[in-house]
Amino acid sequence: MSRSLGVTNALREVVPEWSLELFVALSMLGDLVVIVPALAVLYLTDVGQSLVRDDRSEPLCSTRTAFLVAVVFGGCALVVLLKGLFALPRTSLELQVAEASVYGFPSGHTMGATIFFGSLAAWFSVGQLWSRFAGAGLVISLVGFSRLVLGVHYLVDVLAAVLFGTGYLVAIAWLAKGRPERAFAVAIGIAVLATVVTGGSARALLALAGTVGAGVGWQVIELPSVRGRMVALVGQTE
Repeated sequence: MSRSLGVTNALREVVPEWSLELFVALSMLGDLVVIVPALAVLYLTDVGQSLVRDDRSEPLCSTRTAFLVAVVFGGCALVVLLKGLFALPRTSLELQVAEASVYGFPSGHTMGATIFFGSLAAWFSVGQLWSRFAGAGLVISLVGFSRLVLGVHYLVDVLAAVLFGTGYLVAIAWLAKGRPERAFAVAIGIAVLATVVTGGSARALLALAGTVGAGVGWQVIELPSVRGRMVALVGQTE
């Protein structure tokens, strides 16, 4: 049964060619090349602020930030798992105007944006909660729309991605209760399942390496000996 509802075809016919580069840029907001560096900046900023305060009673990376990293890494692994599980093809090649992987359901960029910007909306404390989620919703909508304009997804793929991403955020919030160690355990479990389901695909192995590396790295940097050395190093540079 075809997932096409005619929306992608219609958009490809009416959207001017000169605007496609703009939609490529918009779609990158849900790509790992944006999400992972953004997480790294948030993590390093958090650690840097802790080193400056030199409060040895608190972890180097706050629980909130560590939880955010775990949730997003787990969500990225879930994208790989779902694509491998459903193994549904993309749109026809004549519609596609951007490079894309083999499987098209759900939309990885849209789901990545849902998980990342949805998590950020909860993580930030600036402004009203509703306004932060409204902003996240706008970005997610732009990413999803861009994937349709670029012809690499059907509307069903995009809507399913939002539902899967939202469901994951609700589930991980309930399961982990804000505890990073639980969130990392879930993330690693999802990555292992993705590796099994996909037969050890490159994307699944990358997801597994990322989740395990992030989880172990977070634990190591919080060891008293490591923290002490980092604090001493900062003190020498001041």
